[in-house]
Amino acid sequence: MSQENREHVPASRVVWRGTGKTHKGLVRSTNQDAFAALDQFNLWIVADGMGGHAGGDVASRTAVETLSSWGPAIAQLDKTGHLNVPPQGKRAKTLRDAIQTANEAIRQQALTQPQLANMGTTLVVVQIAPGLSDDAFASAIIAHVGDSRAYLLRERVLTQLTQDHSWVEEKIKQGVLSPQDALAHPLRSVLTRALGTEAAVEPDLSSYPLQRGDRILLCTDGVTKMLSDGEIAETLLRAGPSAEAACDALIAEANRRGGQDNSTVLLVQAEPL
Repeated sequence: MSQENREHVPASRVVWRGTGKTHKGLVRSTNQDAFAALDQFNLWIVADGMGGHAGGDVASRTAVETLSSWGPAIAQLDKTGHLNVPPQGKRAKTLRDAIQTANEAIRQQALTQPQLANMGTTLVVVQIAPGLSDDAFASAIIAHVGDSRAYLLRERVLTQLTQDHSWVEEKIKQGVLSPQDALAHPLRSVLTRALGTEAAVEPDLSSYPLQRGDRILLCTDGVTKMLSDGEIAETLLRAGPSAEAACDALIAEANRRGGQDNSTVLLVQAEPL
């Protein structure tokens, strides 16, 4: 189908699909990332087990599996809330509850298995409510903890939708560090918030109205440490409309630039039924 015809497909005749890829990179011996593309629930998840901590792969997998089990409940809520759903809405509350349940599951495993002590994970989630008309195409709620990110690609412009929960991000906000200095700072991987590290976790939630042609990218810091936002955008655009080609290209480019960490990407876009 041509791009012109694709743009004129009614909102009620599209489905949101996610395509994900993961790679251990060129330095790490294991892959502690995990992801799930639950198109049937309009729910997509990426997690990054805390590097250097025992059980990082267990923590990320537990987070993804727990959130996945909440898919039916999340998808049933606020079906008519297809515009800019506020963070206080039922969908957002259910996402918070799901994330807290994942946090508790990780901590419980660590309590019963001493070798998993101090494990944790980042998490970034997007859930989309399809619109009921062309004027209300769709809305997305994004929840995240840690430094895995969500981006929006709209009309060839890439916008970061999440802010990292990291030591360097806090210093940038305080004006102590510049974004350029933060890129090479020795503490750039230190997180200020993660699942599994505290009894309670508070995700950041935000909502966005979506337009035709929008693409949402979820990724771990194995991508963002290797590629700038501009390089991510350039790679996506160069790969064209194929989500699979775009995911392959992002991981290949991250590895070409050193592959210092596991890299995971999940690209979500609307396609005709």
